[in-house]
Amino acid sequence: MRRHRSLKQVYYISFSGMVLIPILLVFLISLSVIHRMMLNSAAAAIRSSQEAVADSLDNSVRDASLQLSHFVYVNNNEVLDTAAMTDTDDARQRYEYSTHLDQLFQVAMAPKQQVISGMFYMKDGRYTYVKQELAIPMEEVKESDWYREACRTPNQVFVGTYDSSETKVVMSTDQRGELAVAVGISPGVGVDRSGKIELVMLLFRTQAGDYLRNKKNGLSGSVILDKEGRIIFRAGDSRAAEGFLSDRKISSSGQEITFSGPEFSISGQQTELPAISRAFIQEPDSRSKVNYTCMTTPVQETGWTIITCVKTSSLTADFNRVAGWMLLVIGTLFLLYLAFSRFFLQNIIRPVHTMVEGLKQVEEGNLEMHIDPVGQYEIRSMIHSFNRMVRQLNASIQERQAAQEKKMKAELRALQSQINPHFLVNTLSSIRFMAQVSKFEGIRRMAEALIRILTCSFRSNESLYTVREELEVLESYLYLMKIRYSDGFEVVWEIQEECKDVQIPRLVLQPVVENAIVHGFSQLEEEIGCLTIRCFLEEETLCMEVRDNGRGMTREEISRVMENRERRPDDNYSIGLENVFSRLKLHFKEAFRMEIESQPGLGTTVRIRIPAEHKEKNHESGGNRR
Repeated sequence: MRRHRSLKQVYYISFSGMVLIPILLVFLISLSVIHRMMLNSAAAAIRSSQEAVADSLDNSVRDASLQLSHFVYVNNNEVLDTAAMTDTDDARQRYEYSTHLDQLFQVAMAPKQQVISGMFYMKDGRYTYVKQELAIPMEEVKESDWYREACRTPNQVFVGTYDSSETKVVMSTDQRGELAVAVGISPGVGVDRSGKIELVMLLFRTQAGDYLRNKKNGLSGSVILDKEGRIIFRAGDSRAAEGFLSDRKISSSGQEITFSGPEFSISGQQTELPAISRAFIQEPDSRSKVNYTCMTTPVQETGWTIITCVKTSSLTADFNRVAGWMLLVIGTLFLLYLAFSRFFLQNIIRPVHTMVEGLKQVEEGNLEMHIDPVGQYEIRSMIHSFNRMVRQLNASIQERQAAQEKKMKAELRALQSQINPHFLVNTLSSIRFMAQVSKFEGIRRMAEALIRILTCSFRSNESLYTVREELEVLESYLYLMKIRYSDGFEVVWEIQEECKDVQIPRLVLQPVVENAIVHGFSQLEEEIGCLTIRCFLEEETLCMEVRDNGRGMTREEISRVMENRERRPDDNYSIGLENVFSRLKLHFKEAFRMEIESQPGLGTTVRIRIPAEHKEKNHESGGNRR
């Protein structure tokens, strides 16, 4: 395949393989590496911010749990005893104990400004609060999962959350966009000596909302999931994060939450999510899905998960600028390459290619080819030399063709004259034989047949006549041969009328028929020889066939006829067949076919196929004689 490539193809393949493709590969690999580095760097910054939020939540929940325990168990459960005394119908006593409870609360929580409220829920349905009254209905609080778990497991701290952007948490202030964390404990019998308190809760604010709403750290639009996989806090426009979760079809089964997508799973108390994952999320204002990079960080103390989804395009904004400059550089290099290729092809490759095409034309026989000299000096000199060579070659071939034509005409005349004495001797022998055994009428008819044959042989220099004329000569010859061999053979004619006006070289069938009679029927004893002569057209080809039932020919004899061998002076075997083969080859070159099929004892079939060349009829042809 490489040997058949053009110079232009070799240039493009070589230059592309050695220069362009390596540059493109380096460019693409560099873009991929830079893209990944910038994307990971931006994602790592966001994840670092998430970890800061997670650490803040861990510390806040841990401190709140310690404060709650301290608040409940301090001074031999003094706080619980005071809170139990507030569960009375006496308003004065209730006021006195509530005031004392506030004082204890202020002392215990003095350094902690994050505490919003303290709540004491009684078993009889009443409650007492300190600092600020909770705006969330008591029924809603008691229905929450963390409250129920705390009631089922006394003396253990449980954590709940409230999103102040969706729910008003306390009565006196309007805190919006904050994550309020509730820690609660259900005092057991040994702790609550009164047996009235069902649960003690402290509600405090965290800095998670401030961190997550800050657009500078990239956390805007984040959500926090609890251990059950429910969203407990939203920061800003969290639709992308919610879409990320909804595409995974969260299903709940007891304490085990499984996200059905391949990205992650949440199991039991511990959240296990990949640090970074990719997702295509349907945006509310768009019909198409947008590529987002979603980062997750677990909150170890509570089993919560922080999820932030950011458009990947925003993370790669800096990369896009770098890639734009790199594309500009590569584009400039390609333009320079195209300019160089245009110059190189125009002045070197194209003239060489034109000369190669000219050589192909000369190879195909077009010796009138002339190429206009273009390109560099060396290329123009080579084209001038090529044009001179073609002119000299054309003149030499024309001279050779003229000499060849003269030689071919001489050989045709020699071959044509060679055939005449061969059958003339046989014919005269027949006349002599007839003169001995017959009277004058037979001699007259034989003489007329001989005159017709000799007239054809000694005709003018025209070497072509029609099949009709060839058949007339062949009839005369067969008449003489039947007399010579005492009607020892029969002739069957199968001549198609349409082929009678086709032109053929003179005396093509007669030598073939003579060979069949003289050599084919020579060894027949009592059997009558049968000779079948066929002429028909196949599209633009004239087919002539002579078939006999004589002694046949061996493969060696057929090869001797078809090989145009050197003859000795006394060698006259199948001279007629070889003569026909040689004349057809000289006249039609490769456009004819001559086939001999024979087996010893089974006869011989000679087929000749030549191009059908019709001659216009100058007179009305007679009826069908066959």
